[in-house]
This record gives sequence, structure tokens and C-alpha cells, in this order.
Amino acid sequence: MNEVDIIFNRYGEPILRLLSNGRLVTFSGQSIGFLDGENLYTYKGKHVGWFELGIVRDHRGAVVGFGLKPTDSTMPFLPYRQWIPYRGYVGYEPYRPYKGYAPYKPFKLYSWSDFDPVTLFEQV
Repeated sequence: MNEVDIIFNRYGEPILRLLSNGRLVTFSGQSIGFLDGENLYTYKGKHVGWFELGIVRDHRGAVVGFGLKPTDSTMPFLPYRQWIPYRGYVGYEPYRPYKGYAPYKPFKLYSWSDFDPVTLFEQV
């Protein structure tokens, strides 16, 4: 799979890779979620947020992370991006489950979320 984007956290650390099939993987190669349109889902089918205009947002509308070229105007100050680490081997993708309904999008906030790009997908 080709890499489409890289998701950075609030400190500018590269955390996730977005592959061409919408799959989100860590740099060690672990699949943690997938993108369907603008909606982000876990592999248990739970909707966790949105990836829109290069910005990852949680259910409150706060910013969780950002891509290589964010174009959204409603965002906090973005930090300097750090060096991108070596990309590990990407294993097989888990089965994509039935997806839960996406909630209404909240108003976009200028603040950072309490989640980071990995813990967003670890919500219960």
C-alpha cells in the first residue's frame, strides 16, 4: 500500500501513517483504525472522529492531530514537524466490521483534544 499522509500529534511527532486504502497504521506497522470518507473508525466499528482538510478531530470538535498539509482554518497553532522515523513492515489488515453511525459533526474548536492520535482509537 502507498502512504497518502502522515498524522502528527500536538508536539509535532509523527504518530500514524494513512495508507491509500484508508487504513491507519503506526510506524511499527500495527493497524489501529480506518478512514471511510471523512469518518474515522476502530476495527470494532466504533466511530471515533473525523479527518477533514488535513486535521483529525474528536467528537467534541477539538484537534487530535494533523497531516502533512493541513488546510483547515479553524485550528490551534501547529508545532514544527519532527523527523519521520523508519517505516516498519505493515502486516495484513484486520477485517473491517460493520460501521456504527457517524454522529453529527460538532463545531470546530481551536483547541487541542485530550486524546492523541493513538489513544483516540483506544476508546472503550
